[in-house]
Amino acid sequence: MEMQKKTKVALLLLTVSIIVFSIVLVFIIQPVNPAEAVQTIDEPPVTEAPSPTPAVAVQEPNHQDQMVPEQPKGLTNGQKYYEKLVEKGGKNILLIGRDNVYGAYDSITVLNIDDKNKVMKLISFPRDTYVDYNDNILNQLKEADLEKYNDPSIQKMNAVHAIGIAIKYKYETGKFGKVTNMNIWADLLEEVFDIVIDDYIIIQTSGFREIVDFFGGVEIDVPMYMHYEDPLQNLYIHLEPGLQRLNGEQAEGFVRFRQGYTQEGKYHSIPVTTRQKHTNMFLKAFFEQHVNLANLGRIDELMDVIVKNVKTSVNTTSEILQYSNIMQKAIRGKYETVSIIVRCPENRTINGISYEILQTEP
Repeated sequence: MEMQKKTKVALLLLTVSIIVFSIVLVFIIQPVNPAEAVQTIDEPPVTEAPSPTPAVAVQEPNHQDQMVPEQPKGLTNGQKYYEKLVEKGGKNILLIGRDNVYGAYDSITVLNIDDKNKVMKLISFPRDTYVDYNDNILNQLKEADLEKYNDPSIQKMNAVHAIGIAIKYKYETGKFGKVTNMNIWADLLEEVFDIVIDDYIIIQTSGFREIVDFFGGVEIDVPMYMHYEDPLQNLYIHLEPGLQRLNGEQAEGFVRFRQGYTQEGKYHSIPVTTRQKHTNMFLKAFFEQHVNLANLGRIDELMDVIVKNVKTSVNTTSEILQYSNIMQKAIRGKYETVSIIVRCPENRTINGISYEILQTEP
């Protein structure tokens, strides 16, 4: 009975892992700049950070005590997205695609499961989004890691976890315990986007081809001519327009394509929004073609692939059972799948670094 339970509840890991694997490579056609590389997802050692030496206030006679300014609350200076993205009562899983070379978080997506309205949303966050941290957080970072503090790209969204690790954010007191990189992510998404994160799944990008090939590829209507080669990344993209079945290598090329050559031999690049549309197209196709009850019998085979490439907060039998029940209802109930790209209408250079500025007003 116990083995049957474990096999059944592994549906959660199957479903979410498929979704995440198909997200992780959308932004990484070019190598990450080593200057922007961030720490790995391993948990920090179980040692307490040394307490900073408190500044001694010198009290001068015959003067009133100076008022100590109140520390800002939260993580940002009141940064708030302009519209509501999810309804209350749903489940939200943070899906992270992690580059296995530099440790950067190259794709950031929330899977929202709305059982009441029978909707599953995939919400994508541009990795270069500017995070307007308040002075309290920046001062903590300055004291904990001056090198990171001086990195002009540190306020990009794909570096949030690096700050969490550096300052030991809510170490042992946060929602995810000592996993400080996920504690800060959960608080940031709730503060700025009103999304309460229930769990997280972090995927290594190296498993993408393996999982696509495991299911025999995915059928995609490729919308454009895609040709590009980068031997340093073992990336060779050669796709013609039209409906076709992509194997793991081809699927990786499809979701990673951001620049290359036209049929006329002219070099060009495609906008971020187009790349995100391609990723969402792939997500939807993979989900519809492979995340179904017919594939439950293959979960045991897939678990080896998942274990090698996945870190998650979903570990207990009760948690997995809960998600398994939700996902089975989603599959049987034919939930609507919606893809949302968080809006960043402005691009701004700050300290020599290009940032995408979040829309905060309607």
